[in-house]
Amino acid sequence: MKIRFDDSLPRLCELICAWSGNDLLSRSAVVRDAGGRLAIVLPVNVDELKLEELKDSIRASLGAYARPDDPIVDTAYPGAQRLLEEASRQAVTKVGPYSVRLLDRRVVGSDWLRSPAATATEVPRFVFSSLKGGVGRSTALCIVAAHMSRKGLRVLAIDFDLEAPGIGTMLLDETELPDYGMLDYLVEANLANVDDDFVTELTGDSFLGASGARVTVIPAIGRRTLQNPENALAKLARAYLESTQEDGALKTITDQLSELLDKFDSLDAYDVVLIDGRAGLHETAASLILGIGAEVLLFGLDQPQTFQGYRLLMGQLDRYPSDASDDWRDRISFVHAKAPDSSSEREEAASRFHALLSRQAANDEDHAEYDPDLTENDFDLEWEESVDDIQSDDLLDVEVLHVLEDTRYRAFDPVSDRRILESRAYADAFSSLLQYVDSVVVGAAAEEEIEDR
Repeated sequence: MKIRFDDSLPRLCELICAWSGNDLLSRSAVVRDAGGRLAIVLPVNVDELKLEELKDSIRASLGAYARPDDPIVDTAYPGAQRLLEEASRQAVTKVGPYSVRLLDRRVVGSDWLRSPAATATEVPRFVFSSLKGGVGRSTALCIVAAHMSRKGLRVLAIDFDLEAPGIGTMLLDETELPDYGMLDYLVEANLANVDDDFVTELTGDSFLGASGARVTVIPAIGRRTLQNPENALAKLARAYLESTQEDGALKTITDQLSELLDKFDSLDAYDVVLIDGRAGLHETAASLILGIGAEVLLFGLDQPQTFQGYRLLMGQLDRYPSDASDDWRDRISFVHAKAPDSSSEREEAASRFHALLSRQAANDEDHAEYDPDLTENDFDLEWEESVDDIQSDDLLDVEVLHVLEDTRYRAFDPVSDRRILESRAYADAFSSLLQYVDSVVVGAAAEEEIEDR
């Protein structure tokens, strides 16, 4: 029977532990290359004959998932000490009963391997994210932008959904569309070709500012790309690249986005930043969920596919240790989109959203209970019974917000019909979300005032 990806790492752990025990495995460096092939670096010297025997055993057991040349090496191998030192800085990954230090090499998606950033301390940041489209994520961002502006708060809204842009057309008149957008920024940033003049050409002023504080928008797509549509896909092919700096360090999408946000923070021109993300588990989701210290609003319908998809995300997030003084999990909130009027149905949905984080609550700092390997059984959702089986002690205190179903927002075009962004239009359906955002912004303002004293 051929070994597949999900079986490869557990099988390697089993082989090494059968030979030497879990202690040696936990001090070793397990390297998984871009294709998924595995090798292990032992922190000891091993007899040459024994080492060859172990190589043959690993090749026979792992098949295509064993590194073909040297699937196991000891400290005599060139570069072994460097890999062991790198692995020692990694968080422990639990593979069933085994503890490993995994160096996961990836061509794309390396931002998923970074530890969560600390909470943004300058201007509050909110990320609007989802696993599927059509859940009202971008609409909600526009509503929050209008609400914040009416309260006198200056808003910076960024469309980070490069392949299905929306915020630019929702919040900007055609005459206010800037020459460039986030797509252009990522392309130019990869070439270190960004200056202050270029940054000013990324922004347009929204019509929302006419009845409140300024709302500035960085669209995903700027005027120049619309004028040269033949270049759009060529830009997309380069926007997600990770570049190598002069010192050899890797510069990722998270680094590029963080630099831009820090630049706007330094202007002291905005009170809140709203960012619309791409649907799905794309590498840009890692930047928004983990990399910029934002409050993360995870939108979803009360449907099995929502919870199935978010279990995959939680399986990745479960790798990261928590910090009692700044717990990244406290920044995550679920938004029950298109929620029904029935309060009992909303409570049932809230329980299901809560359960997504029950595994994180059960883990201690070294992730002793973590099992990273999802199987087909993880998707057999007992839809009617799962809520009653959840123990309240296993749940984190995560917010579950509700945006009510409102047929007026099915064809959302505030540029043509600006009445849809008047407070009396959205107050009822979006009250839960708006109250939460208000509480975060007020709390951040209070903390900043204390620091200024």
